[in-house]
Amino acid sequence: MRVTFCGTRGSTPAPGPEFIRYGGNTSCVAVSRDDAGPSLLLDAGTGLRRVQELLGDRAFQGTLLLTHLHWDHVQGLPFFPSGDRVGSRVSLLLPSDDQLGPVELLSRMMSPPFFPIGPTQLRGDWSFGYVPDGTFEAEGFSILARDVPHKGGHTVGYRVSDGRTSLAYLPDHCPTALGSGPEEIG
Repeated sequence: MRVTFCGTRGSTPAPGPEFIRYGGNTSCVAVSRDDAGPSLLLDAGTGLRRVQELLGDRAFQGTLLLTHLHWDHVQGLPFFPSGDRVGSRVSLLLPSDDQLGPVELLSRMMSPPFFPIGPTQLRGDWSFGYVPDGTFEAEGFSILARDVPHKGGHTVGYRVSDGRTSLAYLPDHCPTALGSGPEEIG
């Protein structure tokens, strides 16, 4: 398994030379099987644009898992050149919502007047769904999804395994109870 951190900054992108060491783009992690290009993406922050560098001139073929819908985890979605092109195949999965479907949720940030097109108008073969509960398979990886306490909406973390190596990705969390010691944090 090869892991590339395309964006690690929280809240807002911060470009410039003073951010070269840790990066200025928001959350996006690209996961590849061995030396192949990435086929699994974790979050769609502004770092999502950097996936093009890993793919060269190829279209993205794979799954994009969102942890939650805060801006710093989705702002790169409309600017994803490897996914928004003819020949791409993108299965985008997001945490479930009791009120709206996945396209309706994404359309809240990606549709006029905030953006000129909606999610279903991206080029290529896009599908939209919810992250399955528990363990599921995607792009040859076994993925365990678990709820993570975080303010402002349903948030999940992921454990990704290729059978030899595993990666835990929990970008944002907020303890739900604060006590006097670690044993009291829920």
